[in-house]
Amino acid sequence: MKKGYAWALARDDRPWGGTDPPAEVFRYAPGRGQEHARALLADYRGIVQCDGYAAYKALATGGDVTLAFCWAHVRRGFFDLAKGGAAPIASEALQRIAALYAIEAEIRGRPAKERLTVRASRSAALVHDLFAWFAQQLARLLGRSPTADPAVHDGLFDQTKAHYKADDLFTTGDRLDISEDTFRRIVKELQTFDLSKTSDDIKGLAFERFLGTTFRGELGQFFTPRPVVDFMVSMLDPQEGQLICDPAAGSGGFLIRAFEHVRSQIGAAIQADKDKARADIEALGLDADEEERRIDEAFATLNRQLLPSDDQNKPVDTRVGRLAWNCIFGTDAEPRAARTAKMNMIMHGDGHGGIHYHDGLIDINGIFPGRFDIIITNPPFGSNVGDDQKVGGSDETRVYDNQAYKDRCIARYGAPWEESHKRMLAASTAKTKILDLFEIGKGKSNRATEIVFVERCLNLLKPGGRIGIVLPDGNLNNPSLTWLRRWCEGKAKILAVVSLPEETFRSADATVKASLVFLKCFTEADQTAWDAAWTAAHATHDAAYNAERDKLCADFGPRIVCGDDKDAAKILKALSAIGAKRVPPAWFSANPPPYPKSIGATKLRKVGWDDQAKDRKKATTLKKDYAAAFTDDVTKAADALTRELAVALKGVDEHHNAALWTHVREAFDYPVFVAAPKSVGITSTGETGGNVPTELPALLEAYRRFEVWAEAGAKPTEAPDFSLPSAA
Repeated sequence: MKKGYAWALARDDRPWGGTDPPAEVFRYAPGRGQEHARALLADYRGIVQCDGYAAYKALATGGDVTLAFCWAHVRRGFFDLAKGGAAPIASEALQRIAALYAIEAEIRGRPAKERLTVRASRSAALVHDLFAWFAQQLARLLGRSPTADPAVHDGLFDQTKAHYKADDLFTTGDRLDISEDTFRRIVKELQTFDLSKTSDDIKGLAFERFLGTTFRGELGQFFTPRPVVDFMVSMLDPQEGQLICDPAAGSGGFLIRAFEHVRSQIGAAIQADKDKARADIEALGLDADEEERRIDEAFATLNRQLLPSDDQNKPVDTRVGRLAWNCIFGTDAEPRAARTAKMNMIMHGDGHGGIHYHDGLIDINGIFPGRFDIIITNPPFGSNVGDDQKVGGSDETRVYDNQAYKDRCIARYGAPWEESHKRMLAASTAKTKILDLFEIGKGKSNRATEIVFVERCLNLLKPGGRIGIVLPDGNLNNPSLTWLRRWCEGKAKILAVVSLPEETFRSADATVKASLVFLKCFTEADQTAWDAAWTAAHATHDAAYNAERDKLCADFGPRIVCGDDKDAAKILKALSAIGAKRVPPAWFSANPPPYPKSIGATKLRKVGWDDQAKDRKKATTLKKDYAAAFTDDVTKAADALTRELAVALKGVDEHHNAALWTHVREAFDYPVFVAAPKSVGITSTGETGGNVPTELPALLEAYRRFEVWAEAGAKPTEAPDFSLPSAA
């Protein structure tokens, strides 16, 4: 797709009494550089009224063109500063400019010569004084006078802190670690750009590029490559109104892309509404002016829905406003990462209000269990949650309890938040281990961080909510983590697994090979079906495996009680004849583990006596003979037989569990999308862009076909013909 620009030239002197008819000309040019402005006005002689765009300045170098800059553009910067409050210089500048506006309002419509006379006699002096005052204020702000105020960038930073005070982005003591000279050089480089007219996408990309070292170096562990982020968000396809969370947000990449994804849906819907509104108004047959007025009015109403916040950085009840303030949430336990995420989201068009510096495993604000439609995250790898980490034990695990915070959250989130807060407050008071908040962490000395985050993500979801998570491949194929995979199977359906090539995270110095895992939390119907499958599995298999256990004990029992010794066996026979029986070890099932679903391990009771002999003297004598017959060798033989029986019973347990899981998986069967793309749009050095090969777009198309096939019943004969060889 080729990008171009339409340059516009307008003439309309009617408001000033001009007699020439109004006119407007559009001319295409491939760029916005000064060479295009020169070409467009190559033969023009006279005055050009324009804004402060740098390319126009080149027109005045030959002396044939005089530039008349627009006061509205000069005024806009001061207005933006003054509306935030605490900007006395900007406020005074507006008052001085207002005096010029008042003179213009007074002479509008008068003859040109009269207007010129008034401007020369009254306006010229005001302009002269204004520019002298500008120079005076600039010298004072930049420290060039003996009574200099603090550096200008400190003042601007104080205004920024005040604007974002409610977001906890900065502390009152934060200062910019930058020299005045460096600040001036930055301003010089940026002054030719009007950020108010720059799209949020471009500003966000510039922000990430500007902080490239921080994103990929110092905060590399929080950085997920943009092609992978785009793919994961597209796979989950969040919709307007859905709540989205990243409990390990890092630099905010997933939340930014999710925000953009939903915002683009809203933009498309509003454009469709505008097209319909235009068609409906045009069908009324109104005169041109009334038709234009009504269309403008309708468009203004619809366009308001695209506002993310009001002029004071407060929530606004619009479609994008509700997305930005009510639907996007994230935390990160590293303060610089959390701050970067907030600023990154601001630069991409907002959605920063739900981002917090906080441990993602602890509830805060609107982040609590059972609330979210979508979780998308790349949790920390290679670290552990230890039993020394307590709720409330550090700044990032604190539980807020001030009244203003509680009142705000109760009003916004209601009873579910109150329940969550009481639980967190009790845990903080008791200094509860963070691990003990989780089923798979309770009673453990440590767990891998990414494993605990798997449970955290599932807990945060509503029934039917979906997860996209980056996990080390070891979580998916390490035999020692079979328990984790089975535990997940009992909580959520596996939608897809995409194995990433090794170079995906190499530029961030990550050596772990990873995969993208997509899950869907069980609905109530899913849980019922899962439980029913287990009930049926036990009904089908338990009796047969219990019979195997009985037979093993029946075979080994008589041998164990005599240690395979003939003399001991003869004595036991004599004891049995008078009513004193040696009871062989019997099996019993221990309580099943709390997770994952399985049977309780088979245990053996100790060998005992069932002594009902009436001839007590004879029984006592025979027992002494039995004990004497149980020499060390016989004892060793009996112990070996007991161990052999225990091993055999363990084998039965393993087969029993395997049979149950096979039965359940067949009864609770569903297809899973699996793929291993060879390229995902990033090189081992971190390069991305249009020239880097990627299979992810084709993979996404394949998954969409898979979804349609799965929802239609997943008939094997109707399986899609995937175009990607690595997908199946």
